[in-house]
Amino acid sequence: MSLPNPKPVVLCISGHDPGGGAGIQADIEAVAAQGCHAASLITCLTVQDSSNVYEVLPVQPDILLKQAVKIIEDYPVAAIKIGLIGSRESAPVIWQICQMLPGIPMVLDTVLASGGGRGISATDWLTPLIPLSTLITPNRREARELSGERTPDACAGKLLQQGCEAVLITGADESSHGQVTNTLYRNGETRHWQWPKLPQSYHGSGCTLAAAIAARLALGESLADAAAKAQAYTWDSLQQGFQPGAGQHIPGRIPT
Repeated sequence: MSLPNPKPVVLCISGHDPGGGAGIQADIEAVAAQGCHAASLITCLTVQDSSNVYEVLPVQPDILLKQAVKIIEDYPVAAIKIGLIGSRESAPVIWQICQMLPGIPMVLDTVLASGGGRGISATDWLTPLIPLSTLITPNRREARELSGERTPDACAGKLLQQGCEAVLITGADESSHGQVTNTLYRNGETRHWQWPKLPQSYHGSGCTLAAAIAARLALGESLADAAAKAQAYTWDSLQQGFQPGAGQHIPGRIPT
């Protein structure tokens, strides 16, 4: 007789980074560090290093759908985390996969460009997923691109109008005065967190944060608690980060 799985399952949908800094490996490590199990759908292979992405090679959308059907039939998925979409053709398939899991919390990491600045996604690939999202996690630049607004408050207001439950706008990409401010917008309320700005540049910090939030939601935590604990975990991971190559640092996601 099999025993119930004590680890909630998070379905992670993202691209593969061969260097292990971002993408699906970041998701798996961050989810595991919260005490959950990651099932993974790889949307694309990439040619990249710790400095930039040079090529995106999408996985066929029908393969993603077949994989998702088997996982959903087999596992009690408790949360979804979406990162790099991979291709325009994959976007409606990912939307279809989310529709197969009604009522399951979903965190959308709105990846539009690599850390080196190369565009690797488009706003119209993400727009259909926003109304299905419990939370979206854009940085300030991404929030402006997705909303067409300029200030964080206006960006969040426009994005909430698109149907997501909450928006967490992160500020590491445009931080100043030695502090990073992240702001959660939900139900007409805002909550701010400030974190000391670390001196390095990091590859995979956004993936780490979004995946950790999804895992905390899978554990049954409230959105505010999940966001707070995931930010603390992410900051600790960045503080423990390391530089395996010549480019950005990688978060130390596995607790030591």
